[in-house]
This record gives sequence, C-alpha cells and structure tokens, in this order.
Amino acid sequence: MPFLLIRQKFADYAPWREAFDSLDEQRKALGLETVAVMRNMQDPSEAVVLFRFDDIERVKQHFPSPALEEAWRRGGVVEGSSEATFLQDLTD
Repeated sequence: MPFLLIRQKFADYAPWREAFDSLDEQRKALGLETVAVMRNMQDPSEAVVLFRFDDIERVKQHFPSPALEEAWRRGGVVEGSSEATFLQDLTD
C-alpha cells in the first residue's frame, strides 16, 4: 500500500491543527487515511504527517487544491515549506 509523507512548517501549532482537522472529510473522500500526525522534536514548528491511500490519482487531485491552499493560509503554514513525498511500502 502506498503512503504520503507531508512535512511543513507553521507559525503556531493550534491554528495549524485546526486547519488540518478542517480537511478531514475532504481527505476521507479522497481515500486518505491519517496514520500519524507528529511534530519534529528538533524543530517544534514543523509538522510531519503520514497518510495511507489506495488511488494515487485521486490523492494527486488534492495537491494542490484551492481548499488545501486556503487551509494552509488559515493554519499559518510557512510559504514554501510544504514537502509531499509519495512512498511505497516494501513489505507489500
């Protein structure tokens, strides 16, 4: 099963988390399952999120999307800090 790893920096965790949570239904509709939401221990202004999914084409529709970009703005995501990496589980 494939995974998507997101890393991004934010100004303040509480607004970032609220914006992240506001997209939960949209992510579910795309088949994205949240595996883990973490903060970088060496840089607490960085979030690291791991998702699991089945259909990469559906997921790519979300990156970037107007709703996602609006959530990033509301959440105080530092412009240019978002990294998306698609991963393949080698145990499949």
